[in-house]
Amino acid sequence: MLHSPGVVVGNDTGGRRRRRARGVAVNATALRQARIDARLSLAQVAGATMTKQAVHLFETGRARPTMATLRVIVERLGNISMEAALADAKEHRLAELDEQRRHDELGRLARLLLREVNTARRTRALATFYAGRAVLDRQPARAVTLFRRARRLLLRVSERALAAEAMDWEAAALYLLQDITAVDVGLQALERYRMLEDRQPHVEARMLEHIGTYRLQRGEHVDAIARYRQAIEVAGARLDLARLANVYHGLAEGCRQAGDVHQALDYMERAVHFYRTEHDVRGAISANLARAENDYGVHLMRAGRYERAEEMIRAALQHYIEIGVESGRTHALLSMGELRMLTNRLDEAVDWTVRAIGVSRRLGETVTLAAGHQQLGELLAATGDLRGFAACFDRALAILDRPELAERRDECVARGRRIRERTGAGRQPAV
Repeated sequence: MLHSPGVVVGNDTGGRRRRRARGVAVNATALRQARIDARLSLAQVAGATMTKQAVHLFETGRARPTMATLRVIVERLGNISMEAALADAKEHRLAELDEQRRHDELGRLARLLLREVNTARRTRALATFYAGRAVLDRQPARAVTLFRRARRLLLRVSERALAAEAMDWEAAALYLLQDITAVDVGLQALERYRMLEDRQPHVEARMLEHIGTYRLQRGEHVDAIARYRQAIEVAGARLDLARLANVYHGLAEGCRQAGDVHQALDYMERAVHFYRTEHDVRGAISANLARAENDYGVHLMRAGRYERAEEMIRAALQHYIEIGVESGRTHALLSMGELRMLTNRLDEAVDWTVRAIGVSRRLGETVTLAAGHQQLGELLAATGDLRGFAACFDRALAILDRPELAERRDECVARGRRIRERTGAGRQPAV
């Protein structure tokens, strides 16, 4: 039997064990009364996106809609709030706070629900998921633990779609920790989500965008660009400002890695514009805005626009401080070091780069740590310290000596070769 879009029903046939219904628990009586008061038929509420039989099932409590479907119904009724339509308003509040990116409040509510002894199993699973969302940027290691736990709890209450999303966000946390297994976890999440009948295009698009970002981390820009374009195709016109900004940001970095500097700068300008517009609308700074400002600074710097580049990189550093996020700040520190190197202020360049290496080492950021050693090696070569140059590149190559970082390692070897040719440095770093 094929379910109508947004419908999730239980199964209680014969002697088989009853399957717990998925979707959100609704106040069925309130929904039916709101429709009667609005003088709407089942077919009018259903519209073109669901069947009238599905609406009837919701009104009789025999099926649960997804949150997205319930929002559509509430909008069509026009005389009932989401809080009144839900049987458990706390679940709606968690989703609302996450959507509004009010992560401090989200974390407090999630912790409160997890501490309560009488919290229902489904609500506890959701609270664990949103607790992970609340700490993702600030404490990615903690987020990994929470998302893994949430996935187990969500599967126990038959929330397979949200369990796949938990896996997707686990991959995002691993990415922030510069754990190269992020792409494998992200691909598994996408595969599991695509097996579901009631999947949402914007969720699938987000997973594709995330995978593109993980590919970029490994230097695999061709596949990354393809994933970003798939995300746009899947989402269609449903990409919001933040997601659109993320896609353009990724496309910019992919084009930069491919050597298309002009297209990269164009995409980056669009990304920063969308991030800042989204910030103006929501009134809260996101870690993604800081990352985009830094990356835009890098693009400007390599185009020779040094003053504007420094303005963007400093804005990124300031925003990282304001939101208390360390993951990603090392990239901005390295960017400032590179900018100082390009403007021939080598002592300052070394200071910024050494700071980045220290933070990367403390946070366990593999890719950034290797990049820091390469940048320091290039600086040492510029000052005539060829022994120090070789030692730094040997260290970077050792860090990147993993099959899944082969492209990053090849880039490191090529960079070392260019520096030797330019400076006349002696031996080639060990490969």
